[in-house]
Amino acid sequence: MIVRSKSAAFAACLALALPCCQPFAAAADVPATPTAVGSARNAPSGEALLLQWVQSTRSARTDFTQTVVDDKGKTSPPSAGHFEFERPGKFRWIYTKPYRQDIISDGRTIWTYDHDLDQVTVSPQSRALSGTPAALLAGEDVNRLFVLSALPAAQGLAWVQAVPRGKDSSFDWVRIGLKATPQGPELVEMQLRDAFRRTSTIVFSDAHRNVAFPAGSFHFTAPQGASVIQQP
Repeated sequence: MIVRSKSAAFAACLALALPCCQPFAAAADVPATPTAVGSARNAPSGEALLLQWVQSTRSARTDFTQTVVDDKGKTSPPSAGHFEFERPGKFRWIYTKPYRQDIISDGRTIWTYDHDLDQVTVSPQSRALSGTPAALLAGEDVNRLFVLSALPAAQGLAWVQAVPRGKDSSFDWVRIGLKATPQGPELVEMQLRDAFRRTSTIVFSDAHRNVAFPAGSFHFTAPQGASVIQQP
């Protein structure tokens, strides 16, 4: 997707059937684990907060900003948008800046619509979603699909690393930062690395949990005249 590679690092992993996030190789290239900054001895671990968040969050809406750093250390212009999901497996990942791109799933089919190209890619979710970050956030079988391990607390957040169990997964790991609040765990940040050794950092904000979405919110109809690419 042309210069939209700034979004492709996470969009592809969200699903999606785009070949963007294969496991990376050299250990020296792995971003450093978040530096510990001193936390309460009895504070919940990132693993515990993630599992609590999955269990207590049936749907959500959140804004996000994303930065991508390539293998030479160059940072792409930031992108932004919003993410909505409803378990099991329904989601909308919408980029609004600097380019408009919609990634939508109704639990069976995934549509990726590039507004500038007026092009829709359609793929079956059963093949595209398993073992991706979308399965981690919007799915239900977290422990079956991923090996979770707590990381040291850093930047005021509890961190957890998720490693996919499947050998054919599209990424090596995802790191998630969460914050404990009186209302329950809050998803704050996600980090991942793609096949081109780009590191994506996604920061979430203005989150609303257990939202009642209108019927049809996670269905997509291709605009009249748009080219449609059907993937097997």
